[in-house]
Amino acid sequence: MARLPFQAALAFRLGSGARFARRARDRAFTLIELMVVIGVILLLIVVIAASFGGAFGRSDRARAQATIEVLKSNIQSFETRWGQPPPSTLQGLAELTRALNLNDPNATNQGIETLVLALRSGREGGPYLAPEVFNDNARIGNLDNDTFSATAMTPAGLDLPDDAANDLFEILDPWGNPFIYVNMAELRAGRAKDSIQVANGEITELDMFKVRELLQNPKTKDYPQGFALWSTGANGINEFGRGDDITSWPKYEDDE
Repeated sequence: MARLPFQAALAFRLGSGARFARRARDRAFTLIELMVVIGVILLLIVVIAASFGGAFGRSDRARAQATIEVLKSNIQSFETRWGQPPPSTLQGLAELTRALNLNDPNATNQGIETLVLALRSGREGGPYLAPEVFNDNARIGNLDNDTFSATAMTPAGLDLPDDAANDLFEILDPWGNPFIYVNMAELRAGRAKDSIQVANGEITELDMFKVRELLQNPKTKDYPQGFALWSTGANGINEFGRGDDITSWPKYEDDE
C-alpha cells in the first residue's frame, strides 16, 4: 500500500512532463506558424506596393499623354488661323505676330514658353490654350521665374487679356518638368535653340544637332510633322523621344 502513493506521484510527474513537452512543442510550432504568417504578409506588402507603383506610373504616363493631346489640338487650332504651328522662339513669334521685339531674359525653356505665349494670344480668334490646362496649377509653372519683355509692340500686339501676367509660363509634365517644344521649320532653318531647366533647377543645353538627328525616323527618314512636343518621362532624362519619353508623334526606336 505504501507503494501506491509513490506510483501515483510518479505517474503524475510523468504525465506532467509529457504535458509540458507537448506544450513546449505547441509553442514552438506556434512560433514557426507566426514566422510563416509574417513572411506571407511581408510578401503581400511588396506585391501590393509594386502593383500600386506600376499603376501610379501608368497613370502619370496617361496624364502626360493626355496633356500632349490637348496641346496638339490647341496647336492645330492656331495653325488653322495662322497657317503654321506656333514658333518655338520668341523671335519667331515676334515676327509672326509683328510684335517686333519679344525678349526672354534668360533664354531658358524658351520652346515651351513661346508655345504657351502664342496659344495665350487673342489674335486671329485666340486664345487657343485650353483653360483646363492653363488653370491647372499642377500643369502650369514658371520654373525659371522669367517674364517676357516687349518693346515697340504694335497696338494689337499679342492681344493678351488686360489682366494677363507677362510671365513666361511652362506646361509641366506629371513629374514637374517642362514639356519640350520645337517648331520643325525653325529647326530646319537652324533658328531653334533652347536650354531646359527642370524641376530640381538643373539646366541642360538642348543640342539642336542631336534633336535633328534623333527626331528623324530611322526607317522612313521622316520627321514629326510641323512640330515636336515631348515629355522626358518619369526618369526626367531627355532622350529626344526615345526611352521612356512621351511624344506627340508615334514613337520609334533605332532598332525598329
